[in-house]
Amino acid sequence: MNLLRGVGRILLGGFFIANGVKAVRDPEPFVAAAQPLADKVVPLAQRALPDEAAAYVPRDTATLVRLNGVASVLGGLGMVTGISTKGGGALAALSMLPHVAAAKSSTLDKDTARSLVVRNLALLGAALVVSQDTKGRPSLAWRANDTRVRLARQADRAAKSVAKDASHMTQLAGKDLKAFKKQARLQAKVARKSLESKLP
Repeated sequence: MNLLRGVGRILLGGFFIANGVKAVRDPEPFVAAAQPLADKVVPLAQRALPDEAAAYVPRDTATLVRLNGVASVLGGLGMVTGISTKGGGALAALSMLPHVAAAKSSTLDKDTARSLVVRNLALLGAALVVSQDTKGRPSLAWRANDTRVRLARQADRAAKSVAKDASHMTQLAGKDLKAFKKQARLQAKVARKSLESKLP
């Protein structure tokens, strides 16, 4: 594993773990910022989901903040431990979406709100990058394409080799045929002379 990549994942994952633990332990500081978003999203989710699933959507904003904190902790742990880097990055990115939306609709002064949005977007972007990390190995799609290209090259070389061998064999067959015809003519000439000498 690349040391720089590992350190970066630990630092980024550590942020998500710390933020998530804070939200799980004490959700109250986040509730005010999350309330306008919860008021919009919860009814929408309840309408979109089937009745059986809609019953499980929490209406309490503090519970939603805690659930988002759990997603953040799990995402951070996935990144830090390397057990599921891609899954951890995806969970961490998912946990950042409410933060981005809440920062946009916050009542803070313009400069503070802007810097908060930029920070949250940067963290979201970093988590998305980690969710696509292949740990230095090429992706499955790249490997499949590389194998296809190499097999095509090998097939092309094999086809050229077969065509060359066929051409060589045709030339040999042509030479053999010429030699056979020449020998047949000689034998016919000898046979004719022999016959002529025996005739009265």
